[in-house]
Amino acid sequence: MLEFASSDAVRTTGEAPGVCLLNPDTLLLSWDTPTRLWEVPRLETIDGAAISPQATLRLPLDGGGTRLLRVIRRPKDEPITILAEAGTLGRKDEITIDPDGDFEFASASTLLNGVTPAGRLSLVSTLLGMWASLFRLRLSKSYNSFLLQLVAEIVDRPKPAKAVAKLSGEKILLATALPDAFHDIEAVFIVAPSGFKRLTQLPHISKTGPRGQKLVYMIADQPSTASGAYMVVTGVRTLAIRHLPDVSTLPSLARWWQTKGKSDADLREYIIGSLARADTKSSKAAIEFQLRCPLSSQRVSGGGSLPSGEVDLAVTTARGTLIGGWYRDPVDMIASIDLLDSNGIAHPFGDGFYRYQGNVQDDGQTVPATGFVGFYQDIQSPVPILQPRSLMRLKSGNRHLMVPPAQPIDPAEARARILRAVPPQHLTSEIIENCLAPVIGDLQQKLMASAKVDRVIDIGTPYDDPDVSIIVPLYRVLGFLRAQIGAFACDDWVAKYCELVFVLDSPEQAEECEHLLRGLHVLYGIPMRLVVMTRNGGYARACNAGAQNAHGHYLAMLNSDVIPHTPGWAQGMASKMGGPDEVAVVGPKLLFEDGSIQHAGMYFARNESGKWLNYHYHKGMPDQFRDANIERSVPGVTGACMMIHRDAFDAVDGFTEDYVIGDYEDSDLCLKIRKADFDIKYVPDVSLYHFERKSISTHADYMRGVAAEYNAWLHASRWADALEDLHTNGVPQNRSRKTPNGEAA
Repeated sequence: MLEFASSDAVRTTGEAPGVCLLNPDTLLLSWDTPTRLWEVPRLETIDGAAISPQATLRLPLDGGGTRLLRVIRRPKDEPITILAEAGTLGRKDEITIDPDGDFEFASASTLLNGVTPAGRLSLVSTLLGMWASLFRLRLSKSYNSFLLQLVAEIVDRPKPAKAVAKLSGEKILLATALPDAFHDIEAVFIVAPSGFKRLTQLPHISKTGPRGQKLVYMIADQPSTASGAYMVVTGVRTLAIRHLPDVSTLPSLARWWQTKGKSDADLREYIIGSLARADTKSSKAAIEFQLRCPLSSQRVSGGGSLPSGEVDLAVTTARGTLIGGWYRDPVDMIASIDLLDSNGIAHPFGDGFYRYQGNVQDDGQTVPATGFVGFYQDIQSPVPILQPRSLMRLKSGNRHLMVPPAQPIDPAEARARILRAVPPQHLTSEIIENCLAPVIGDLQQKLMASAKVDRVIDIGTPYDDPDVSIIVPLYRVLGFLRAQIGAFACDDWVAKYCELVFVLDSPEQAEECEHLLRGLHVLYGIPMRLVVMTRNGGYARACNAGAQNAHGHYLAMLNSDVIPHTPGWAQGMASKMGGPDEVAVVGPKLLFEDGSIQHAGMYFARNESGKWLNYHYHKGMPDQFRDANIERSVPGVTGACMMIHRDAFDAVDGFTEDYVIGDYEDSDLCLKIRKADFDIKYVPDVSLYHFERKSISTHADYMRGVAAEYNAWLHASRWADALEDLHTNGVPQNRSRKTPNGEAA
């Protein structure tokens, strides 16, 4: 019988239980029985009410008996009388517990006395896990002191664990050896004088050592491993206690890895994955480690009838892992290409794997090969994994490792590689949807988060309350600025009522661009604002940034290669805004350099392959073509030159930023405007010259065609119903009357 409490604290009609404190608010009741208990006896108040919360644990004793433990809340105001089954099964005793009783705190040595090894494992697991959560004991200093004493009592002289490297901030890498019989680790806890916690990620088990021991690595917070701390490892019928030595100075992860000559790729990915899921410093450390300690790229070399292959694209994001490459299989020996996770387990791609035929350079010769691209959703990481590994699995059962070269860390560079992964002639909607889109979407989101406004430069005195903000995104091509600003300056209405906002999306040109704009300001006297981005984010991001730094009631989006050839263009477009038809967007006629029509409104139709594409009315027709000179409502207008009501722009959250580089953002915006029940008008009385795609043509990724295919797929998948409706029924004529700010007219 365990004696933990005085007789004044506990009064019973039968055999008194041992009662002690786990913390000031939680009681532990204990009975020893001479036989094994196979069922949990009931514990309730004398009037039959349930006691909640309560928890029970049966610990087998060396002599064949059972130590029955129950945990309940300490009564607060009045004594509590409970009915318990104790001692011999079937015997019921009344126990009255006084809330003011002088209870002692639990003694680890008394509690462990006579308990079998299996019982000790069960006790430790329960105290560190379920009971700590159920009774909110994690922040209790007295409970933590009890746990520390308990862990120290279980093993007289625990073996040490070793801190081997500093990872980042307060994260360190620990290593210890476990017996080979230690199977299926369930949890790892750090119990220290400052508190106890469960490690969020299970450890990595490396190869078995020369003495039949497994080397186990895990990541912990350095403060939790202070003097006097222990590591508790629990498994299936196994328990290991390790003493954690004081940590003074540790080598960096990269230095330790290089010094030890580590080649364990599974351990490397475990460390990277663990850091990637931690704080920002740890995430940065995961990237640095990959850059400083890359894996050697590895391909499968064949020859003759033997298979060969290579993975040259491999990107792991928060949405999954994408790989691409090629293989040659002259005599049908390859069973599959599999992806390895951080534990070295191979995963077949299944339906997310696509092949196409082409040619590669292999051993200096151009030979036919099978290209492939595959996406596996379940291998994810919030931080890029730069060298995810793959296996070429042969039908013979042999497996060959493939390691790609280190992939780019920058999301724009990684996106560019993906856009070059599949030749345009082999690209299908299925490949885009099932392979490329998830990863491109994740990279695009990261890119947009990094493309911010760096600084805003006012050249001249800005207007206080302009009617129109003319927003011009600039990317690399600055040669049209002189002609464009000259045309603005020659237009009295623009000079008086409009502000000019230039958004530089190629910040490496900031000094050149500012110098050019200041010179043109001196020449024309017209004020300008230059918004410099931190990096290239594309058309939509630049236009949204310009709108955020504009003050006009109307926003005129104007490409840098669009040049007004007569004054009055901005005034003419502004005059068509609003009105009884609640017009929120206006687009002009745009002309090619030879005077033929480039744009007279935009519509949507399927091409010969059934894909939804954007088309311009009357493209290539003469300027005076009759049908192109009728003012009318249209499905949409081009973003090369459009004017939009500021309230409507804000109401639909501006341009959608998940299109790549620059395409379909304008039609997406128009469809959002129409969904909000506003009108879009084409105004032929206003015309400008458009020297088409001069800026976007400098973007190598766009010119490869895959970006346009991806954007078309994204646009169609998002707006399929609306596109079908507009194509079938045309522009709706009977809309509810609403002003652009959303109020009823």
